[in-house]
Amino acid sequence: MALNLNPDHGPVPRRRIFAVLAVIILFSEIATFEILMIYPAMPHMAPAYRTLNIAWAVSIVTLTGATLIPLIGKAADRWGKKRIILILGVVFVLGSVTCALSTSFAVLLAGRAMQGVLVGIVALSYSLVREIMPREFVPIALGMVATGIGMSAVAGPFVAGWLIDGFGFAGIFWFMAIYIAVLLPVYWLVIPESPARSDRPVDYLGTALLGPGIAVLLLAVTKGAAWGWDSARTLTLFIVGALMLAGFVAWQRVAPHPLIDLGILFGRRFGPTILAVACVSYMMNAQSLLMPTLLQTPTGLPGLSYGAGLTATEYAVWTCPLGIVAMVAGPAGGWLARRFGARHVLLAAGILFVGVMVLGAQLLTVRWQIGILSAIAGFAVGFLHSSNANLVQDALPAADSGVGTSIAGVSMQLVSAVAVTCTGVVMSHHVTAVNPRTHAVLYADSALTQGFLVAGVVGLAGVVIAALMRHGRSPATGGLDEAPAPMRSADPTASPAT
Repeated sequence: MALNLNPDHGPVPRRRIFAVLAVIILFSEIATFEILMIYPAMPHMAPAYRTLNIAWAVSIVTLTGATLIPLIGKAADRWGKKRIILILGVVFVLGSVTCALSTSFAVLLAGRAMQGVLVGIVALSYSLVREIMPREFVPIALGMVATGIGMSAVAGPFVAGWLIDGFGFAGIFWFMAIYIAVLLPVYWLVIPESPARSDRPVDYLGTALLGPGIAVLLLAVTKGAAWGWDSARTLTLFIVGALMLAGFVAWQRVAPHPLIDLGILFGRRFGPTILAVACVSYMMNAQSLLMPTLLQTPTGLPGLSYGAGLTATEYAVWTCPLGIVAMVAGPAGGWLARRFGARHVLLAAGILFVGVMVLGAQLLTVRWQIGILSAIAGFAVGFLHSSNANLVQDALPAADSGVGTSIAGVSMQLVSAVAVTCTGVVMSHHVTAVNPRTHAVLYADSALTQGFLVAGVVGLAGVVIAALMRHGRSPATGGLDEAPAPMRSADPTASPAT
């Protein structure tokens, strides 16, 4: 039987709260494990499948998540977060097994598409914490869910390096399948179901316009460099995606049961939060692409001042301070959000990440320097995720928590794709050589320097937005109490009362 966290019958024991929270964190860990494992495996996967399009192994997860997550969020609001998370977990296990057994690139992509449901697992975990935890503990609990990001950041690279070096890239998919399969029955037994329900009918047209519309834009972003940014295919995708999103906004204004109130989506709370977090997280995603290139490139190559020649396991050792520090920064960010306001925590994350970008542009390859850089990034990662979770939940009424959190999640997927693609475009203008057999690319110093600095400029814009926005200035409360009034203004930027 699920553990009872209802405070109506007396104080809830802290050990019970932490037991439930630990299971939620461990389950949502799979998203970070997946990110940290797939990137080191990609150089091994490309020659195995004899493809130059191995980037699709990452893109397909983002596209699937973007397409499905609005529907996942709406389903969770209607039928319960726990129930939907368990279903998504089963789909993820099946996708992982498919990837592990794949003998062709097409089958691998099919499995990766199924793994794309992990986006929903993470997004719904924040909503679930909000609804089942005692209210005064929610801000810290949201920060502790971000702690899981730190824990997997410590273990993930080591596990990935060990599996890839010892068993090949298929080992990472078997690990992910077994990890979630073991946790599924524990999750079912321990976690209580969310009490909040929305009985509004599902807005199928809005869902069909929003998710696929974002997916079309993602496809244009991820393939634009290969097809050409001015090619007919790329421009068509951008136009179609933009029209679908415009159609979504127009339909939400007249829909009898809209997917989400536009007053929330474009309001003074939710909108600026998404924009500020997006700019700051751009730096985090750019760093995830730049650092492996910086440190895994062979040392002493002519004309290059960077490169440490690290293996996947050695890379994990050098950068593990990021995960260790993030484990502390996550709950600390939640505590700071409850005490001073989540906006201040987001500002700290942005400033720290800008510093990381400036230091990264120096192409540091000495171990102690990388350790300091990783530690600073660890504080930034923990603060970013804890502030984002609190800002989003404090911008959403309970009835819209699932779909709102899902929209916030899919926006982060879009930012991830944009950051990786744009950073790759910057780097592609500074290629010195390409191995015709392995397709490995050797970049000039300027590729990495400019990649870091461009990301820093984007992140600085996020810091400015966070400094100006009014939402999050007061202590975090664990969720918006009042339901916003129905939007009647003709102005789509109208917002609920604050």
